[in-house]
Amino acid sequence: MRTARALVQRGMAAGAVALACAATARAEEPETAGPAQDAGAEEPAKPPRPPLPPARLPWGRHIEIGADAALVSWLGTRDDAGRLSRARLEPAIGLGIHARWEIVEHLRFSAFVVLARHELAMQQGALGQPGAITAEPREDGAPRASALALGARLAPTLPLGERARSWISVGVGYDRFDFDRMRVSDPGGEFTIRERGGSYVAIPLGLGVSFDLIRNWLTIELESSGAFLLGRGGDATREAQAIDGLGRRRAIGGLPQARGSFIHTLGLSLVL
Repeated sequence: MRTARALVQRGMAAGAVALACAATARAEEPETAGPAQDAGAEEPAKPPRPPLPPARLPWGRHIEIGADAALVSWLGTRDDAGRLSRARLEPAIGLGIHARWEIVEHLRFSAFVVLARHELAMQQGALGQPGAITAEPREDGAPRASALALGARLAPTLPLGERARSWISVGVGYDRFDFDRMRVSDPGGEFTIRERGGSYVAIPLGLGVSFDLIRNWLTIELESSGAFLLGRGGDATREAQAIDGLGRRRAIGGLPQARGSFIHTLGLSLVL
């Protein structure tokens, strides 16, 4: 009896283990029927959307750089002591460069440099000397002076159509004169007047107009400006001294003090 009962218990335990293994295997089987039916019902894939073209920023006039031919005139008739001078600076053709930057719409900032070489017209008795005054070492040439004008300006600008524009300007600058060495010939013999120079603060006011020869690339422009000259530095307008051919000390009168200037420029600019 005990042996039969033990065999029945072992059989029941083995059956329970078999049923547990079968349930575990069925739970781990993948479900294949449902997904197979859903895959057939999906829509075909759409092609990818093409990329958008890059946005093009509008062109703008920002910087102009150019060169100028200039007609330069200086005003002044009296020396530092207020005496009427018989020397005059003749108008001259000069060269210049400029750059302009558009700060905001309709307002530009500009910087400029103008160089010129002027002849000195010497009347009889100029610089307080009875003899003729010429350039040294050229005894037959007129004395000369080098002039430099540089500065910066603000220019409110008005467009005149798509290619032209006009402006007015006001600014501040620095002007410099360097007078060459001169030779005096009189009955007392020949002697030399050494180099002298002078500098000023300038307040330039101007008007200008420009036109695009090649749109957005090349511009031709015409500008006229006048400047008030303030202050003075250097010794050009003061009385000086020299030793003549007989060894005597001679008083040399001052050159005319510049009071104002006019500069007219015709130039070409590259638009950047």
